[in-house]
This record gives sequence, structure tokens and C-alpha cells, in this order.
Amino acid sequence: MPPAVIFCSRRRLYSTMQASECAQSREECFREITDSYKELVAKVCYLYSGPGAAFDDLFQEVLINLWTGMDSFRGEAKMSTWIYRTAINTCLTWHRRNGRHSRSTVPLEEMFAEPADDGSLAVKLEELRILQGLISKLLPLEKAMITLWLDERSYDEIAAITGLSRANVAVKLHRVKDKLAKMAKEL
Repeated sequence: MPPAVIFCSRRRLYSTMQASECAQSREECFREITDSYKELVAKVCYLYSGPGAAFDDLFQEVLINLWTGMDSFRGEAKMSTWIYRTAINTCLTWHRRNGRHSRSTVPLEEMFAEPADDGSLAVKLEELRILQGLISKLLPLEKAMITLWLDERSYDEIAAITGLSRANVAVKLHRVKDKLAKMAKEL
């Protein structure tokens, strides 16, 4: 994370910064934050929308919500936790509003710049494709939780992001893993 973002994240991002404390404008600080976390936001948006115009709209909506909520960040949680929470809440709201739209998928091979030469990479890509397909069938909150878990977030972080208790996260994640295992056996 760029040093200015670390400095700015210890306080309310822009609204409480004095000109002498942080020479950056609100826009520069926001640009640094979004540059640092755009992959995280894109991954969450992709899970809920798939590729195409819906992804672009959802990504833009998350950025708008980050912009408007920037002043409310108090620095009590990690920046990534706040961004995850904002992105997931935006996606959940979008999904409720636009749930009637089907989600399309793109093969994972298209996400890699170079074609796979190695057979083991092809096997991993196939496994990832299957996992992506199974996750896409989960309920919105289940998608968020399993994605956070796959990103190696702690139960405490997942609880902070989703607003659930740590115990509830543990129970729900166990159920989601069981659900995915059953779905995989049915393939």
C-alpha cells in the first residue's frame, strides 16, 4: 500500500485531514486506494455479475459507494476489510435489485494471458472452472463468505466484513463447504 494511503487510513480519510497533515487531495487519496484494491473489488464484482456490461456497472457502483463512504472510514478496521465490506454490501444490494438477470460465465482460460503448455496447469484450470461454477450456484452471502475464506481471510475478518459473529461465520462456512462438497459429488 502506498505510504500516503497508510498515513491517511489512520484517520478519517479526507474529511478530518488537515492540509499540513496530508498534502494529497481527496481525489488523489481515492485514486491511490482504488489502484491498490481494484483487483479485490473486481473479484467481488465478477462473482456477482460475471463479465460484460453488468460487471462494469457493478464495479462502477462499488467505486461510487467507496467514494461516498470514504469520509466514514474511521480506521478501526483494516482498509481491505472496509473495502471488502463495501464491495460485498454493494453487490448484495445490486443482486437483490437485479436478481432476475442471469449471470454468464467466461472460461478461466481467457483470464490468463498465455496459453497453458503444462498439463498440470490445464488440470488446475479445469478444477478452478468447476469450483467457479459451483460457487456461482451459491446464495449471495454464501458466495461472499467462501470467497473471503478462499482469500485466506481469518474468521474474525470475515465476521467484520459480513457483520456476522465469529461463531456464525464458522457455522455458515462449515455448511457452505458441505454444500459445495455435495454439489461436487453430483457432477
